[in-house]
Amino acid sequence: MENKTRKKYISTVISVLVLFIGICILGSTYFNTKKHEVFDEMNELYYEQIANEIEGLDEIDDDDETPSTEEEIVNPSETTESKITTTTKPVVNIDYTKYYVGNISIPKIDLKRGFVSKDSKYNNVNRNIYIVPESDYPDKEGGNFILASHSGTSSISFFKNLYKLTLGDKVDITYNNKNYTYIITNIYTDLKDGDVAIKRNKNKNTLTLITCTRGDKTTQTIYICERI
Repeated sequence: MENKTRKKYISTVISVLVLFIGICILGSTYFNTKKHEVFDEMNELYYEQIANEIEGLDEIDDDDETPSTEEEIVNPSETTESKITTTTKPVVNIDYTKYYVGNISIPKIDLKRGFVSKDSKYNNVNRNIYIVPESDYPDKEGGNFILASHSGTSSISFFKNLYKLTLGDKVDITYNNKNYTYIITNIYTDLKDGDVAIKRNKNKNTLTLITCTRGDKTTQTIYICERI
């Protein structure tokens, strides 16, 4: 009788242990799943925030610059069409190539991507390389062609490898079936406070590239290029 009681007790303990282990395994699986879901949501919000922070691209005056170099002001938030919104996620299954009016090519980082016109509804940083509305087109003498794009790891981060560029590197722009070649003459960072100081020589035909600084959420990097 005593042996039967002991066996029953041992059997009960084993059953409880097995149940406990099973609950622990299921709980661990559940929490791991939720952890990844939360991480994905945070990652998505991060990229949406980046788009929002590029919304105002302004230029300011600087008396310390040489007479031939000025800091201009661009403000895409002044018009509804030019705002960079974050509520619209990248649209898939759209063939943007038929809307392209030109493209940018940087052989050093294997980048070749088209861009739409400034007034196109697809001129949006969440869809394509973004032309700042106050930007000039490449064919304007003494103008400044200004492009902006993400630098993260998402599918719309077209400028993710710009950090590899150095002074003297070449950038090609094709617009209206004509090619324009530029070299990088200045690289600097600016705080992401809604304004972007674009320091360029107004006596030159220039190209400005703007993207978030790699590894720094508080600044953006500006690449000034002059036509050769």
